[in-house]
Amino acid sequence: MNPHTSDQMSPRARFAADLAEYRKSAKMTQATLASRIRCHESLISHIENGRRTPTLDIAEEADHVFGLDGHFAALFTKISQSPTLGWFARWVEEIEPRAVILQSWDPLLIPGILQTSDYARAIFQTTSTPEQVDERVQARTSRIAIFDSPSPPTFIALIDEDVLHRPIGGPNVLAAQLRYLLEMAHHPRITIQLVPTAAGCVPGMMSAFALARLRDGSEVVSADSVLSGQVTADHDAVARIKQRYDSIRADAQPKSVTHQTIEDAIRKWTK
Repeated sequence: MNPHTSDQMSPRARFAADLAEYRKSAKMTQATLASRIRCHESLISHIENGRRTPTLDIAEEADHVFGLDGHFAALFTKISQSPTLGWFARWVEEIEPRAVILQSWDPLLIPGILQTSDYARAIFQTTSTPEQVDERVQARTSRIAIFDSPSPPTFIALIDEDVLHRPIGGPNVLAAQLRYLLEMAHHPRITIQLVPTAAGCVPGMMSAFALARLRDGSEVVSADSVLSGQVTADHDAVARIKQRYDSIRADAQPKSVTHQTIEDAIRKWTK
């Protein structure tokens, strides 16, 4: 066994490579490993191909299956501490994969979990080095894989209507992003609602945020700002965000109107 040790590999890439190497050395198929770890076979494939970030549960189960003393758990910790994910790592790695209901509000951008790679790249290129951009884009766009899991969450995304008219990456990139958004709006587990500009939406102008209800009934929120962000299960913080979310959703368009509005914006950017 010669697990990868190159310092030039990101923790995420090393986890993927090492998982595949240990599995093959143990003469296991992806299906066999999935049954031992008690997850879907596609999840093992996604992790080994870099399309999905492993969770702590997967890391610990892999250590158990291969008789390792915390090798994969340690890699997971490094992934969570990666500067390319920053404070949001806990949300991406621990909260989203365990959620039964996700709710988000975005006043400025398409929600990260619904972004195309080109749209995400246009965002990250303004604040990141070329090396960081690739990892951040991969980390962001791979999040959509939670809807391929055996028990995908229900996702309700509220988006300010002005986002459809903000040409991030240029008209072609935005048009492609909106076509993808419309496609995902028809997913059985995803509801997308636009909040019209005319609503004013004062409660939502402060920042983007998201809520998650986990399988054990607990609730967690994340909130972003220019200088900092946080993920917390504090009862008062959760209550305040839920109240704000309900206030914003009261002004949101029905799904049918939202879909038509997105189609109109696509036509605008493809003229």
